[in-house]
Amino acid sequence: MKLLKLAILFLLAGVVVASCQKEYSYENGLASGTLKQDSTGECMPALVNGTYKTDTSLTAANYIDVQVSIANPGAYIIKTDTVNGYSFSASGAIANQGLNTIRLLGNGKPIVAGLNEFAIKFDSSICYINVPVTGSSTPTVRPAVYTLVGSPNTCTGATQTNNYYQGIPTSNANTVSIKVNVDTAGSYTISTAAVNGVSFSATGTFTVGTNQTVILQATGTPTASGSFSYQFTTTAPNTVSNCGFSLTVQAAPTPATYTFNCTTPTFTGTYQAGQPANGTVTIQVTSTAGGSYDITSNTTTNNNGVTFSGVGVLQPSPNPQNVVLTASGTAAAAGTFTYTLTGTGVTATCNFDRMYTAVQTNVSDSINAQIAGVFTTFNLGATADTSSISGGGFTAYTLAVFGDSTSANGESIYFDITRPGSYAGVGTYTVNQGAAGVLVTADYTTASGNTYSAATDGSTQTNPFTIIIDVKTATRLKGRFSGNVKDASNAVKTITNGKFDVPL
Repeated sequence: MKLLKLAILFLLAGVVVASCQKEYSYENGLASGTLKQDSTGECMPALVNGTYKTDTSLTAANYIDVQVSIANPGAYIIKTDTVNGYSFSASGAIANQGLNTIRLLGNGKPIVAGLNEFAIKFDSSICYINVPVTGSSTPTVRPAVYTLVGSPNTCTGATQTNNYYQGIPTSNANTVSIKVNVDTAGSYTISTAAVNGVSFSATGTFTVGTNQTVILQATGTPTASGSFSYQFTTTAPNTVSNCGFSLTVQAAPTPATYTFNCTTPTFTGTYQAGQPANGTVTIQVTSTAGGSYDITSNTTTNNNGVTFSGVGVLQPSPNPQNVVLTASGTAAAAGTFTYTLTGTGVTATCNFDRMYTAVQTNVSDSINAQIAGVFTTFNLGATADTSSISGGGFTAYTLAVFGDSTSANGESIYFDITRPGSYAGVGTYTVNQGAAGVLVTADYTTASGNTYSAATDGSTQTNPFTIIIDVKTATRLKGRFSGNVKDASNAVKTITNGKFDVPL
């Protein structure tokens, strides 16, 4: 079944690619454009921020900034392949044509030391960037020797990205770019003092060269509108190098008018009972009149001690825009809780569910489900693994879960998710997503050897086989599964309340 599925995926590749290319238009709400790169395919200019060490999980300080020339504004997804156990990605919405700086956040944990080359993909363009990984015993990188271009006066080529508004917290999109001349390669730290509630900083490593671009991240909330002067300073051995920059902060915007769309929320982070919430949820809104938003979830009733909230500014557009809400608080219990969003400028509400897992002290590898109403375990050899296969100009990535029954009847179960580009992560996957390039396989084999499999015809569309990944780490996979499966004679069995908690 798995090989057949991969063959089907390769056959669908042409259809999927063609449909995706068609979707990259302003009318459909998806951005199109090209990544800026040099003649060798290297991303330019590009910034690798943070330090990368073996067996050390990446944080918000680990990111890559690239520049994209946008032909048609709209929603976007930009990501890299997974190399050496980690990757980078970004999603959101771009309102302006022309050159835009996009920040890709790191995820995962480097496995071995070395220089890793990542392919960054957007629309039909690809560019490449190298990230150095050091071992735990590798000495700290020596500080670079460099000067800020324009020192000691105005920073040459200083560029303010995105808008800054009084009373609106800065985000990853709020940056300032300056130029540096590097004489000796090494680490660097460039920062400003806080002015009007906002400061800028950047850390990373430099190679030798002139007029290199450094993108500094803004933090804080502007307290007033107007024009404000900042002085960029460097750390030793560059204490005499500095230059200035003027930042424009706009007046506090009036509330936006918009509608919610919580149909397909996208979560990041870990949600466990008794643990602080650590993540975000991305929803979509459509703004008929641009302005500020202040969105929050229910704060007292049925929230399990966790609140999702966010403030920012929306652009007027007929197309959906992504809004990221940050989780705060400590989850009180395991289970599924429904969150209702409200906000300024919107009269309707919308709901989404978030499941919290129990903290398990003695984890046992397990797969179990109700098979046609009979509780069945598949704990013998219960595990998950990954594999990939290339052909037809692309690579298919499979994440599989399987196990055998521990009882004498010898039943077994196998299910997987295959898609191009990357392995499946936290989310919901069904057998009806084949047209989007995602294929789901499920095989339940009885003691007599009769196999029931997932299908996309009328026998299962009303209850399609569905896999939900709730938690995925470098070593563990947890989630749920359910739906109809059928055998060669079209006899249907219904699987309910399926759960898996297995090593990866």
